[in-house]
Amino acid sequence: MTIKIEPLDAPMGAVIHGLDSRKPLTDDDFRAVEQAMLEHIAIVIPDLEENVPWLRDFGSRFGPLVPHILNQYHHPDGFEVSIIAKNMGTAESRTTPKPAGAFWHSDLSYEVNPSDAIFLYSTHLPSKGGDTIVANMRAAYATLPEKTKQRLDGLTCTHRFGWNTQGATPPLTPEQQAAHPDVIHPVVRPHPKTGVPILYVNPGYSMRINELEQAESDDLLAELFEHSLKPEFQYRHKWTLNSLVGVDNRSSMHCAVDDYTEPRRMLRMIVGCTDGRKGQVAA
Repeated sequence: MTIKIEPLDAPMGAVIHGLDSRKPLTDDDFRAVEQAMLEHIAIVIPDLEENVPWLRDFGSRFGPLVPHILNQYHHPDGFEVSIIAKNMGTAESRTTPKPAGAFWHSDLSYEVNPSDAIFLYSTHLPSKGGDTIVANMRAAYATLPEKTKQRLDGLTCTHRFGWNTQGATPPLTPEQQAAHPDVIHPVVRPHPKTGVPILYVNPGYSMRINELEQAESDDLLAELFEHSLKPEFQYRHKWTLNSLVGVDNRSSMHCAVDDYTEPRRMLRMIVGCTDGRKGQVAA
């Protein structure tokens, strides 16, 4: 294939033209796609025929695909793909008050081995609404005042699944909870591929900055979240049917917009941690 990368007129993101889910991905094309994600953080690949084996193979080129904590929504073809559905009238539809992902988060930041990237593929869309917003945490860190950067040096944060998800996640079973204890990550992480520092906190899963008193931690996290969610750091993706969106979780956080009542269904793949930089289980 011959692919073309078209940067978006947005704070981040690029559209990738020329991929075909009926044909294998070549090594050269993969390297171009991988570089586009590193550079642009979010990539959009439109007009792909639904082909779950191709999607699974595509995602696995970036690293090992890992199961989501909510194993009841794994795709019948394998745990590497999970289903995110709302208002479909089927057992795979979420019944939470808010749709899955309708809060700011970085996938698997609540895991010792967080996620490098996620891919979302649209199979059913509402007639309006249901956008996904991505925030550029690379730019968020870069634009912090120097005094704040110095303050963040050496700080760590505890992350927990479902911490502040505002009704968008179901309760865990005892088995799921036992397998996913609280974890600790640095507040600022270097990107493993580029070395660029990234602000690595998010409202959905980041509970507490461990080196600070609770009130000071709350104030600092609120300050960081407010800064990170400025419009100049955001890309709002308006979905089209049969499109694939990839997001570098190491450099961003994202949120599904809760503004629709019609059926919406996505297939998701989560790329696991490939750089060996593990967090630690909280005491």
